[in-house]
Amino acid sequence: MKIRTFALTTLAASMALTTQNTAAEAKGPSVQALLGAVKYDGLQFESSTGAGSKTIDFSTLPQIGGAWSTAPKGERLQFGLECSFLLGFNFESTDYSPTPTTRVYVDYDIWTFDIAGGLYANLFMGRNEAVRLYAAAGPMMMPTLFYSDSYVDNAVLDDSYDRSNESAFGYGLYARTGIEFRIQEYGMLGLGLRGSWLNTDLSNSGTLAGIGAFATYTAGL
Repeated sequence: MKIRTFALTTLAASMALTTQNTAAEAKGPSVQALLGAVKYDGLQFESSTGAGSKTIDFSTLPQIGGAWSTAPKGERLQFGLECSFLLGFNFESTDYSPTPTTRVYVDYDIWTFDIAGGLYANLFMGRNEAVRLYAAAGPMMMPTLFYSDSYVDNAVLDDSYDRSNESAFGYGLYARTGIEFRIQEYGMLGLGLRGSWLNTDLSNSGTLAGIGAFATYTAGL
């Protein structure tokens, strides 16, 4: 009887250890989807034609992208590396009359390509790790493309059309934080904030600082 009891106890312990090891090994790299918008301080362009000029403010840009993180190291408090990509964009149009006989119509497009990477930390709380707090920071770079299409309607002179573009490059730092709640065995949904500080050669914008807010979904944790 004692041998049978010992054998059953040993078998149960082995199964428990195997289950724990399997759960630990299942926490590999994770992927996070981000959808939101960023508000920059000083993201402006001046579009000029022969009939006048106008400064356009692109302070708020919708953004969509994702982040990839290495397998976490640690138990409740975990650390690792991450990289992320965010596509930002906006489209604006305006018209104005610089003279009584002239009407100017302009369409604007802007595209930003935010590429970043750094260290991250996770803190899990609650039963079955139901809540995750995280933070990350590191270097970033952001190529930017800006287009403008101008049409000048002049009652005296011939009408004219002009298309111009500008490309720029920025580099700096980012930091982000957020909270997520478990909705699946290896899936979490939440909200996050992200700050960025850039030096850039955009016209009218030597430096850029922005704060973004995102809805997030992380698979793999």
